[in-house]
Amino acid sequence: MSTSPVLELKNISKQFVNLQALDNVDFDLYEGETHALVGENGAGKSTLMRILAGLYTEYEGQYLLEGKPVYLQSPRDALNRGIGMIHQELSVMPELSVAENLFLGRQLTTRFGYIDWKKMNTIAQDELAQLGYSDIDVRRPLGTYSLGTQQVVEVLRVILSGARVLIMDEPTSALSPPEVERLIELIDTLRRSNRSIIYISHFLEEVMRVADRITVLRDGHKVVTREKSLTNVNELISLMLGREINAALPPVTQKTDGHVLLDVKALTSDVFKDISLSVNQGEVVGLYGAIGAGHFDLARALFGMYRFDSGSIAVEGHDFPDNFSARYAIKHGLAYATESRRKSLFMDEAIYPILRCRISIGSVRLCNVPLKSSKLQPHLWQK
Repeated sequence: MSTSPVLELKNISKQFVNLQALDNVDFDLYEGETHALVGENGAGKSTLMRILAGLYTEYEGQYLLEGKPVYLQSPRDALNRGIGMIHQELSVMPELSVAENLFLGRQLTTRFGYIDWKKMNTIAQDELAQLGYSDIDVRRPLGTYSLGTQQVVEVLRVILSGARVLIMDEPTSALSPPEVERLIELIDTLRRSNRSIIYISHFLEEVMRVADRITVLRDGHKVVTREKSLTNVNELISLMLGREINAALPPVTQKTDGHVLLDVKALTSDVFKDISLSVNQGEVVGLYGAIGAGHFDLARALFGMYRFDSGSIAVEGHDFPDNFSARYAIKHGLAYATESRRKSLFMDEAIYPILRCRISIGSVRLCNVPLKSSKLQPHLWQK
């Protein structure tokens, strides 16, 4: 580790109207270091990282790069100075190939001005192979790969843009355990190439594996920065919450009443065979397996999103018909939370409960509210 930080924030404060998001926070990062940032929701972690990445430009305090004061005006400005951010929500283009995603916005061209697809594919394949991902076909659409692979491609895209400092905001929140392991291996590879990483995560066991140092934020204030070897998970939780706490969970003693809510018998498809399980009222049943084991497809089949060849599904004694729809599953009490939150949300829509807006007149939108499960009456909502 170098003797002087490559990046340093001094006395950073940031306020949103009446909310003091950050109050005189210090933070530094050394070459080849992984510095983790932890804290409860609302502690100020994302605000601090958005200042580092050039997303927030109005703040108090000093920002130093290699000992020199800087003022970043945009994320592009930060990237030009070697600082890239991998957000919690991926910003990849699933319909484009892996190589196209890696060179998005900076495609290589021939001397005649045409896109040099061959050169882009070659460079992309070589770079992925150096990181241990030679199994990825750069010509395939990125959306055909798992979220873990998409995460790797996003990391490599930032690296190919010239970043020497990588900010990773909750990079494993939607990944399976095997995908987490591969990402941790990638972080170790990047560290050996003297790249510096700022790592934000709520998974403290994971933080203890990847970090060299750990900084704790609480309510917009810096609590402490510790070497990983000088702390543990219990102490980190206490520092985050501001009180002593035991992280060990008590043994599960709750017993279910034996009332079967979901009963699955001999469910079979092209990816899973003869699956039988039951879920009692008040019970949590886990499905676990490596990538490709079929547990995700089984979950989709239970919700009517994946066709199965034989077997039966019943909810509280009601037998579902063959090849039922997701609408039918919802009607009979099943719900499904997808692994990709962005795909299941309408990000540009408001959160008015159960509103279905059908007519717009001028600047006023007329909304029809279903009255079956709501006491709300139809309203006029401003756009």
